[in-house]
Amino acid sequence: MATLYPIGPRILIAREASGLSLGDVAAKSGLSKGFLSRVERSFVSPSVDSLITICEVIGLPMAELFASPTFVLTRAAERPVANLPGRQVIDTLLTATTEQHVTVIETTAVPGGGGGVDLYTVPSESEVCYVVAGSLELILNTEIITLGPGDAVTFNGTTPHTWNNASLFAEVRVIWILAPALPNPWVHGAIGSETETWTTRSATGGEQTS
Repeated sequence: MATLYPIGPRILIAREASGLSLGDVAAKSGLSKGFLSRVERSFVSPSVDSLITICEVIGLPMAELFASPTFVLTRAAERPVANLPGRQVIDTLLTATTEQHVTVIETTAVPGGGGGVDLYTVPSESEVCYVVAGSLELILNTEIITLGPGDAVTFNGTTPHTWNNASLFAEVRVIWILAPALPNPWVHGAIGSETETWTTRSATGGEQTS
């Protein structure tokens, strides 16, 4: 059956988040459980009065119910490219520069490339290293972990660490996920060194210093 309005799933999620059952909403709204179930599955279009009543019961503002999704699109050719700590690497930012919850960076490194000989830290409680292609050697303090395609390691970003391309012949491609997001994805503080400013440039040209 065709969906009349894309509000059903939003009502369902809001109801479950409020801890209410269909029976609870039915009792408080005076609407039947069957009707409410059909609304949540987008099988019927409720009247304005019914919709207002449902939203009041489950605590969902009407403006939020009809709000358009917000997103930031980053095209591959438009990713910010940074001169990050390390050698013979290319780092590009996948998330929006304004994103506050998570930072996602894709890194490629040729043989001999990596995060550098010095251990460094990042101000994130959780950091994920996911190897897309190639082989990577991750160093966490004195622990050395070798990763291949599909392997992932989760650790605290404040743990002193660095990494290297473990292959003599192939490029390595890595996805780094950091949460919460870095305050400034282009600023790095290495252990035992002053905070360093990273120079960024758009993939289409131009440079700027943060």
